[in-house]
Amino acid sequence: MAGDGTEQAASWTSAAGDATARSRIRRAALELYAEYGEDRVSMRRVAAEVGVTIGLIQHHFGTKDGLRRAVDEVVVESVVETLATVDHSGPAAEVVAARDAAVREMLERNPVIVQYLNRALLEPDRRGGPLLEAIVDLTTRVVEGLRTEGLASTRSSDKVQVVRTLMGQVGELFLEPVVSAIWAHIDGDPALRPTIRITVEGA
Repeated sequence: MAGDGTEQAASWTSAAGDATARSRIRRAALELYAEYGEDRVSMRRVAAEVGVTIGLIQHHFGTKDGLRRAVDEVVVESVVETLATVDHSGPAAEVVAARDAAVREMLERNPVIVQYLNRALLEPDRRGGPLLEAIVDLTTRVVEGLRTEGLASTRSSDKVQVVRTLMGQVGELFLEPVVSAIWAHIDGDPALRPTIRITVEGA
C-alpha cells in the first residue's frame, strides 16, 4: 500500500493537486503508518519513501510526534471537507443520511484512512489517543450544529447521538473485513455475503 496512493491523494489531501513536500511527507507517513503501525516506521523511512532528507521532515513537523499529529490532521480534514459538500436544503432525515453516506463513501474510496483509523483507534496502546479525541470533538460539534439547525432528532441525548453517528460512519467499515473473513471461511457465495448494520441504543 505504501507509495501507491497517487490516485487517492486528491480525495484526501487538503487541496486537490497539492504536491508540496509537506503534503507528500504527510501522505507517505499516513500510508506507512496505516500499513506497518507508527511505532515500526522511523522518520528516516518516511524520508526515504518521499525522497527527502530527515532535516526537511524536522523542518516541517519538528519531531515524530509532530508528524503523527499532522497525519491525524489529514484524517480530520478529510471528514470536514467531505461534510462541507453535503447540501442542507432537504428534509432533516435526508440531510443526516446524506452526511453519513458521504463520509462512508469517502472512507471506502480511501482504504488507507480506514486502515490508519483501525490502528489508531482499536490497537490497545493507541486507544483513546489524540486522533480519537479530535474525531469525537469534531463529531460533537457536527451533532450540536445539526440539532441547532433542526436537522437532527433530539429524542436521544447529544452524547448518544455522537456515538450513533460515529458507528454509522466508521463502525461498519471496521467490521467489514471480519465479516468477509468469516464468509470466506465458510465458503459462502460472495454474491450473498451479508452486510452489516450497527444499531446504537440509548436515551
